[in-house]
Amino acid sequence: MKTFLTGLSLALAGALAPATGAEARDLLVTVARPDNLYVIDAASREVIKDCKIGSEHATPGITVMSPDGHVAYMLLDRWQNVVGVNIDTCERVFFARQSEDKVIRRSIASITVSRDGTRLYTVRNPVRHHADHYEVMEPEFAVFDTAAGLDAKPIAIHPAPRRSTLMAADDTGKVYIAGHDIYAVDPETGETGVAIANASWDRPTYSGPDVLAFWPIGTQNDEFMLLYSAAVFTDEKQEELADFVWGYETVDLKTGATEIKDFASFEVIMFSAVRNPNAPNELYGVYTQLSKHDVATGELVKRVDLPHTYYVINISSDGKEIYVGGTNDDIGVYDSTTLERIGEIRLPSGGDMSVSTLQIVQSE
Repeated sequence: MKTFLTGLSLALAGALAPATGAEARDLLVTVARPDNLYVIDAASREVIKDCKIGSEHATPGITVMSPDGHVAYMLLDRWQNVVGVNIDTCERVFFARQSEDKVIRRSIASITVSRDGTRLYTVRNPVRHHADHYEVMEPEFAVFDTAAGLDAKPIAIHPAPRRSTLMAADDTGKVYIAGHDIYAVDPETGETGVAIANASWDRPTYSGPDVLAFWPIGTQNDEFMLLYSAAVFTDEKQEELADFVWGYETVDLKTGATEIKDFASFEVIMFSAVRNPNAPNELYGVYTQLSKHDVATGELVKRVDLPHTYYVINISSDGKEIYVGGTNDDIGVYDSTTLERIGEIRLPSGGDMSVSTLQIVQSE
């Protein structure tokens, strides 16, 4: 499990006084309409910071945190701009306008920060607007200096895989990109290889996998994890269906080790999932239901209905609480053992989170 230090300002001393390691607490970070970045004390369920972002459009609100937990980097303005806000002060500290002139560049959930916090990466999909047609250009792997301030420009651009979404960086400096396959990129050279075969996997009795990847979660476990669903047939002719399964693909961001594994039959839809940092065999998935799976045994431990759909899930640093968000203006809190709903956090703006990320950092 990774621990973050936020060093919150003296103005918050009453709510976020420096604590010993035993007293470290979790903060939830998310984006909501119309233009709000929220920092929430997970234990008290209280909003402690309501930052006005200054964006043109708060969506999609895909968010990654700097390694020290101080800065939230967000994809905003309909996938185009990257905004960095210091969550201690609400000050905008980074801005990259990716579109220019007649070229519109959109990063579809593709954003991450290096493990030392000095570089930010996006995959941009440029389209040039002509008077009578659109010209689809080659995707770009863009590298930014996080110290570049409010007019950040790429310091390097490399070719990128088409149809790229989520990204994550590991301890060695590699950047993983979810696309047709799970790619590993050297951001210094742009050299790209396949870390996990996805669309090209060699599983003769399986259909191609279906992967939905918008939510860069998994920080609690130092892993890059995506869910997939796939049809499984009785033999390689693929004429008779045996099952339809859920599985996960994961990269350990400490070691680079990879795994691909089925864990359940496809019974309900899950948009995102997270594993317990203290019991990695426990996987929790969310959409209309909250499900708890034991991926070691393939057992569905428990499933409960939710009051409405939630797109994104996360888990407390001690593994005891589950947080579900996105979609509307509320975050549901659940006991990770019983799946009992034990709390709810309403966002003051009343605006929905849509597909915004729900991140967790630790304050000490």
